[in-house]
Amino acid sequence: MKKCFFLFSSLILFVFQLSAQNIQGVVVDATTGKGIAFVSLGITGTNLATVTNENGEFVIKVESYPAKVRFSHVSYLLGETNFIQPNPSKLIIKLKPAVTNLNEVVIDANKAENLIKAALKKAKDNAGKQIYANAFYRQLTSINNKPSKVYEMFYDLKWNTKAAKGWIVKQTRFAEDTEQGEFAIANQSFLTLIFSGVLLPEQEGKFINLYTLKEYEISIEKYIEQPNQDIAVITCKFKSPRRKLFYVNSTYYVGTRDFKIYRLENDIFSIPMDFPTTIVKIPPFLNTVATFNGDDKEYPVLESISTKLTLSINYGKSLANINVNSLLTIFKVDESLKKQNYRSLDSKTQDQKTILSIKYDAEFWKNNPIVKQTALEDSFIKMMESKSAFGTMTNP
Repeated sequence: MKKCFFLFSSLILFVFQLSAQNIQGVVVDATTGKGIAFVSLGITGTNLATVTNENGEFVIKVESYPAKVRFSHVSYLLGETNFIQPNPSKLIIKLKPAVTNLNEVVIDANKAENLIKAALKKAKDNAGKQIYANAFYRQLTSINNKPSKVYEMFYDLKWNTKAAKGWIVKQTRFAEDTEQGEFAIANQSFLTLIFSGVLLPEQEGKFINLYTLKEYEISIEKYIEQPNQDIAVITCKFKSPRRKLFYVNSTYYVGTRDFKIYRLENDIFSIPMDFPTTIVKIPPFLNTVATFNGDDKEYPVLESISTKLTLSINYGKSLANINVNSLLTIFKVDESLKKQNYRSLDSKTQDQKTILSIKYDAEFWKNNPIVKQTALEDSFIKMMESKSAFGTMTNP
């Protein structure tokens, strides 16, 4: 008899805000009531899309009515609703978890590795196909649990399954606490993309690809039963970890029929980073979650990336515990963006230099629905309002 958690189909309940042409609200677990992070939202028949933030909140712009919005998450059943016209009603989306099967995982000892091979091969076979998209990026830095810096960027991205090929930064803003010192990760936007945003990483270190699978213990943790196919949750653990070795442990969510990767979770250890004026006490550790949308493509397309970087260093005469969190959201795929000249995105990319090179446009940021979707933590808002704060975000 199968061991299953029997859960149910999706429900939609109307209760959050719909103003002008922006639909906004929150997506929650129908069982627990908790917000669901990284739920995909898409308006059918368009390239408009977004994902919920870590609290399950969302805002999506509707260009014309009627409109059908789909809400999907690899671990939940699909939700859909129709909007005939703008109205003042508020929206809460309740998604019910999909059935989770724990029994089939032991049937085929080689199935996990075969699924990973098939998924990576699909990504490799489609690596020459470029995706052009609008993206929003936010980076938050804390030192000893105190907010230090906020960066935000809108940029156009050229991407494929193998690499982030280039970007064009459109608008930026920032805030920093001048009393917190000058520490910052110079190229976190680049690290976000290469360590989680691509499916065929080429950097040094023990990363999973078609040639390193034998170095990993690969197993199927469970199956998530979706209507069109099961999603296999596959864990890959490096067999020979050791201190200061640059390696990754990963969890893949792979379609058992289409072999697309829908979600990738990474724990990355001992990232090689150069801090010439400091002593690293605890090597950098990076946790990442990337989601991919494959609804209308033969291959997975990047949708969002969340990263959490931690390290400890001797900073001046004291120990500094550093936390750098970032969130990248793809909110529109647009083929017309291919006509632009993209700048390379590599290890020499300097986030702060890039941000300061763009003229700040207050009107662009005012009431921007994409920014509103990713609500800032209260502690960072207080930092921006403090007397020691400096930057364009202190006077939005």
